[in-house]
Amino acid sequence: MSSIKAQSGSCKGETKISSKMMRSKKKGGLANQNLLHALLPGAKVDKKKGGKISVNMAFSRERVVFNVGGTRFETYRSTLHSQPNSPLADDTFLKRYYNEDRKEYFFDRDPDVFKAILNYLRTGELHLPSFICGPAAREELMFWGVSDDIIQKCCWSHYNSWNSTLEALMQLERDRKGSMDEVLSSRVKPTTCWGKMQNQVWLVLNKPNSSRTAKMYGYVSLLFVLVSIGSFVIETHPVFENKIRIPKPGTGSATQNMTSSNFTSSNATTVNSSSHLNNVEFISVKVTHPVFTAIDISCLIFFTIEYITRFLFARRKFKFMKSMMGVVDILAIIPDYIQILVYALHPDMRYDVDINYISVLRVARVLRIFRLIRHVPGLWILIYTLKSSLKELLLMIVFIIVGMLIFSSLIYFVDDRDTFKSIPHSFWWSLITMTTVGYGDMYPVTELGYIVGSFTALSGLLMIGFSVPVLVNNFIMYYKHLEFALSDEEAKEKVESEEIEKETSLYNNNPSTNGEQVNLCNVHEEQT
Repeated sequence: MSSIKAQSGSCKGETKISSKMMRSKKKGGLANQNLLHALLPGAKVDKKKGGKISVNMAFSRERVVFNVGGTRFETYRSTLHSQPNSPLADDTFLKRYYNEDRKEYFFDRDPDVFKAILNYLRTGELHLPSFICGPAAREELMFWGVSDDIIQKCCWSHYNSWNSTLEALMQLERDRKGSMDEVLSSRVKPTTCWGKMQNQVWLVLNKPNSSRTAKMYGYVSLLFVLVSIGSFVIETHPVFENKIRIPKPGTGSATQNMTSSNFTSSNATTVNSSSHLNNVEFISVKVTHPVFTAIDISCLIFFTIEYITRFLFARRKFKFMKSMMGVVDILAIIPDYIQILVYALHPDMRYDVDINYISVLRVARVLRIFRLIRHVPGLWILIYTLKSSLKELLLMIVFIIVGMLIFSSLIYFVDDRDTFKSIPHSFWWSLITMTTVGYGDMYPVTELGYIVGSFTALSGLLMIGFSVPVLVNNFIMYYKHLEFALSDEEAKEKVESEEIEKETSLYNNNPSTNGEQVNLCNVHEEQT
């Protein structure tokens, strides 16, 4: 054992101990330090020297020895009474841990934190080592009856960062189990046939690594998602354009004339219809290729069946509907059904190019890409990082808006008015310059404009550089935790599956137990 001795001054007379008085320290909800803990009889506050507190304390010759986690500490008993509310000043508390044989107090606790607490009793300032985990330090402080409100400012950032990280990761786990549809149904032992089937189907739908069937279904689901996204993208390529000619809107009975020309055999009718067709104006409109229409319908049917199946076999249906994946699934199929319903009620709208809300519904299909979250956990982490870092994102946006207002005004007054026609018109230039994109459609041409443009680019780098590292650090932290959580779950599932296989093999090798179980099941069915 290592020995640490603490002797404060001489044992005779009086010794003066001074400590800085904390004024107001903020930690979010951090309360001010309670000065009454330091104001012992004879204490004096010197406001001229930064609020120092001088305490005259008489030391006795009695020493006490502590053995904390294998490390011995020795100090004066009067040091323990410098904080009357501390458990170390309570003789009843100390007697429970006193070892008569070794003449010491033994505590199976962290010696590093105790060393910091012992220094706090000597000096009145609590400093924690930076290498100690925040939650562990908080638990030790609670045991020794020391509030974390009195941690000094120099040590508070490390202590608070550990605790904030733990709280963020715990919140991540809660959100992940809800958003990723990880309801713990597989750990609940079912008692009915429906419960067993519900567990099995739920594992197939949500746990691709649980079985071969689940893995095959995962590949099929991923294939439908990729095909759906691919058809949505490829159908816009000029090679796959499918145009038809239709009469221009407002031309009267043009459609009827076209029909009569196709199905009437008399020469008079043909001549008459031809004369009408010559007076009709036709326009070319783009429609979806029949192949892509068939692909969209097939994917829509699969996604609909999948959503209904997930809803039916979910143990907590309302929680499934509220979850992120449940919302994404329903938003990915609703626009298709609205489009089908509109076209069924008004077939002419299929060719009406002036109806913009139909295009908006088609754009909503891009939400299908978020179905990849089930197969790519990193995509969910990216979205969660943006959500959890909303304050930093808003701060970055505020910085950019302030910069846009300042530099747009400057460039408007110092540069060419033909290029920068107004301050709102200059917003585009300032935004593109601060983000270092620089399309080149707007640029300064005067000397003062060059100076303003230079400061605009430099300020943009600083603004983005201050906020982006926070997002990067959050993403790395969440992604590493997700990798650990997934590997831990796979290991636990593997152990559980091995235990189930052992129990099954033992059950099958014992015919008497099997017969008794069958009889019990028959008796239970007869009673039911």
